[in-house]
Amino acid sequence: MNRDLYLGIDIGGTAMKYALTDGRGAALFEGEVPTLPADPIASLQGLRSAIAPLTDGDELPRLAAVGLACAGIVNPESGHLGRSPNLPGWENSPLGQHLRSVFGDLPCTLANDVNGALYGEFRHGAGKECESLIMLALGTGVGGGVIIENNLLLGAHCGAGEVGHMQLDAAGPSCTCGGRGCLEAYAGSVGILRDARACTGEGVAKLVAEQGAALTTADLARLAERGDEDAREIFGAVGRRLGQAIGNLVNVLDPDKVIIGGGVAKAGDLILEPCREVVPHLVLAAEAKTVPIVPAELGNLAAAMGVASLAQEKETSG
Repeated sequence: MNRDLYLGIDIGGTAMKYALTDGRGAALFEGEVPTLPADPIASLQGLRSAIAPLTDGDELPRLAAVGLACAGIVNPESGHLGRSPNLPGWENSPLGQHLRSVFGDLPCTLANDVNGALYGEFRHGAGKECESLIMLALGTGVGGGVIIENNLLLGAHCGAGEVGHMQLDAAGPSCTCGGRGCLEAYAGSVGILRDARACTGEGVAKLVAEQGAALTTADLARLAERGDEDAREIFGAVGRRLGQAIGNLVNVLDPDKVIIGGGVAKAGDLILEPCREVVPHLVLAAEAKTVPIVPAELGNLAAAMGVASLAQEKETSG
């Protein structure tokens, strides 16, 4: 029996989640260790030490390959990490070299974090048995990834899939990228909480006053689920803008399925129902009007499991 293990690492601003998977892609071990914001090598060394009791020993499974997913512009070929706003001490660095300096001669694979999550869903989650997929990750901002005919779409400059910065309204709210009216400005948590704080409805205004700076989209979703119409409308507006973006993407890419993940997506049908209502009115191809728009299934482990699968496939293909 093949006892090889494949390590997937998902680098976050405060913690690195990891999964050790077997040859079938099942996560046998998982955990997290702190991210050191200014020291990627020491961060990776800390993770290497954490998994040593599981992989270092004659009677233990062999660590066969390592995959790393990171937010930002990641070039899988050169191993370079470009812009990465949540990891200012890591961006514009030779991330692939750092990984190899810690893990030695093991085959190493890099990916953008949403591409990693998409690949995890493609192999093990909501996208199984599909050939073409789009994923949107709704969090502080909005990330995206695309698979076409079983291959991750990277683009000429490794920037494909940045759907959060699709402009939906040139006169819309300002976005963190410097533009206006991007999907992220409507569907990221920063934009949603901006709209909540501007709301004059009694229930939302009371919630904002009570929570202050600690207000989260989960707080707002709980209020909406209790029937507050103003809170429901805030999420409805998010869903309609999301539907506008998905309609555009379906017309361009014609996927088998669209997967919605990220912390904001935990609002579920508060967002997805209005999104699904909008999409058919924008999609041209009759068969594509009913494209499934579904929640992600793998949760916080999606990127780690996805990049472990990418590493395994690269290692086994030679």
